[in-house]
Amino acid sequence: MTPYEADAALVRLRDACLGADVDARGELLEWLGQLRPADMVRLDERARWSSWHASYPMGARADWDRVVGRGDLLTDCVASMHADGYLRERATQLLVSHAGEVAARCLALRAVDHIEPVRRIALTGLTSRPDVVALGVLVRMRDRVHGPTALTSYRGQFELADLLAEPDLVVRRYAYDGVMLQLDSDQVASRLEVEADQWLRRQLVERWMAIDPVAAKERLISSRYVEGRLTVLLDGTDDLFKRSEVETLMLDRSRRVQTAARWRYRRAGHDPAQFYRSHWKINETALLGLRETGQRLSEAEARAALTSPESRRRLAALHLWPTDLPPKHLLLTLLADPSGAVVKHVARLLAATPGIRYDDVAAAATSPHPNHRRAAWRVRHQLGAWNRVRADLEAMRDPDEKLVRAASDDLAIWLTFHSASTFQPLLPTEREAIRTHLTHVNLRANMADQIRFHAGIR
Repeated sequence: MTPYEADAALVRLRDACLGADVDARGELLEWLGQLRPADMVRLDERARWSSWHASYPMGARADWDRVVGRGDLLTDCVASMHADGYLRERATQLLVSHAGEVAARCLALRAVDHIEPVRRIALTGLTSRPDVVALGVLVRMRDRVHGPTALTSYRGQFELADLLAEPDLVVRRYAYDGVMLQLDSDQVASRLEVEADQWLRRQLVERWMAIDPVAAKERLISSRYVEGRLTVLLDGTDDLFKRSEVETLMLDRSRRVQTAARWRYRRAGHDPAQFYRSHWKINETALLGLRETGQRLSEAEARAALTSPESRRRLAALHLWPTDLPPKHLLLTLLADPSGAVVKHVARLLAATPGIRYDDVAAAATSPHPNHRRAAWRVRHQLGAWNRVRADLEAMRDPDEKLVRAASDDLAIWLTFHSASTFQPLLPTEREAIRTHLTHVNLRANMADQIRFHAGIR
């Protein structure tokens, strides 16, 4: 509930309580009973909020004096939020006589009131009224001056262990705080099976590792839970692991787990790079491990990996090439690779290759595959100067809408920030190509005129 929604709700509540519409009060009482604890707190705060340009939304106390005490639960609930302390005290006293969850939640709001009689009446009225939503209200207000006292007084009506499955995450975390150190190994294991909150799952794993590290390691080291595998690696003692277990985790699908496993492997006196080099031909994750440990393949090994049907293996071979850049002719061939990720990386490498020219990627620029044409545009775009303008205009004639948008945006950026500093002379062939593209591309008139001006095209 936003502040504006709370203000609008308070106006409806005020009008219903001060008016004669009994049906409206019944509907709003039902609505009030469905509010979440956080919305109850927000509604109560806004009821007493004012500023230099806005007065209290609840109206004058005199209007409420004539309706409070008529036995209407909604009226007493709303009056208990009023800015006038005497009216709040009177309404809180009346709420004690009302049964039900809504009255308990409004009493919880007043249990942290800054006026002592109001707090005392509310805390007395909350006795023997265990309501989880009311507890959620008090948990959210525990940082206020009188919040800890009210929460400590009310929590005694609950078994915190019964709240570990509570849907309200704030209440559930509060319950875990109270019972975490009492959970045994089996209880922690069962709670991990059903707990969805990542913060609580991490705390449960840490508790398990503290009380029964052997059982925790056996269950978590092969589980789907990444934080569990990670915590076991970081918190476990050296004698807890077999070498084969750590090597398995060095090939884990999670990069964080791989990093922790390499740390554990080095700690045991082993070389991760040597392990990865012995496994890269049978496991593609080992290729990533080689890269993480700063290793490279020989040219023969890298070329062999480029023939793999696995795109990740081909991409890793480019990352692990023995020199900074593979040969130009090889990169041009790889622009026709079926993997978009490989083609995109090849385009970046080609753009950094010395001596690359605009027409070197002509085959990719006319390919039937959009990924290849986008890669050709990326290479040409990175060549800069007039090659960039020519590439943008040519790409804007492409049937691929994604490529057209990218080229159009880049052309607008060039005109705004780079056109005045593009001093390279235009070759006749480049000028003619730009002239031709301008006649076929649908540009705004001023954009086309600016390009002609900068290119010297009459």
